[in-house]
Amino acid sequence: MGWSRRSSSGITLVEVLAVIAVIAILAAILLPIFTRSKSQSKSRKCASNLQQLGRAFHLYISDWNGAYPAPGGKPGDYNYWVQSGRGGIVRYIGTSGGLGTIWCCPELRTWQGRFPARSYSMNSFLRNPPDISYPTSIGIFDGVRECMIEDPRRTILLYEGLPITPSWPDSLDYIYRCGNWTCVRGWYTEDMPRLHTLDSWKPWHDNERNNYLYIDGHIVSRAPAKYKNNQLAPWNEMYEWWVLKTATGAIYAKLIDW
Repeated sequence: MGWSRRSSSGITLVEVLAVIAVIAILAAILLPIFTRSKSQSKSRKCASNLQQLGRAFHLYISDWNGAYPAPGGKPGDYNYWVQSGRGGIVRYIGTSGGLGTIWCCPELRTWQGRFPARSYSMNSFLRNPPDISYPTSIGIFDGVRECMIEDPRRTILLYEGLPITPSWPDSLDYIYRCGNWTCVRGWYTEDMPRLHTLDSWKPWHDNERNNYLYIDGHIVSRAPAKYKNNQLAPWNEMYEWWVLKTATGAIYAKLIDW
């Protein structure tokens, strides 16, 4: 009888509520930590994907006498950096894309498109001749020569592209194979989004930053700069897209024309 009375009066309602409150507080503290840890894990996996792609690029240029694959091209072009078949760097990887492969950031969870899933895009200025803007660049099907890249450590090779809704009827998803800062997810602002795209103002990781692969193989995770319309972008950011960096005057002239 004595044991029964102590058991029935051992825990009060106040104590139960206190325990629940402590659990709720711990959950509020730990949940963001777990969420951030999961996001950081995906970002690291994304960076690993880009590094593997970077190694494939270097294998390619060693086989092609110092020439990079062309950022853009036509179906069937063997030197087009990514397409179905064994063109570009596909032969060094074994697959041309798909969810869960090194072609996709883990944050890309669904895909309904004509082409295999892919979330990474190549810097469109890496052509020969280099630094040619759209639409003139459409007609250039050769990649830049390795020896022409003046500052490999500060020249972007691959970046995380912007999902768009394509105009063709059999696809809901597409990411440009190449482009410049205007094709980076997060470059736009929420009050001025890009039409026919998915959350163009949100970077891939934590809605704050993207991963960038540079010519020399290192990875940078940072927020994409947001440029105003008809306004020159900060030099320290723009510097990383162009190949011929010593031609400062020409670069600024191109920016104005853009």
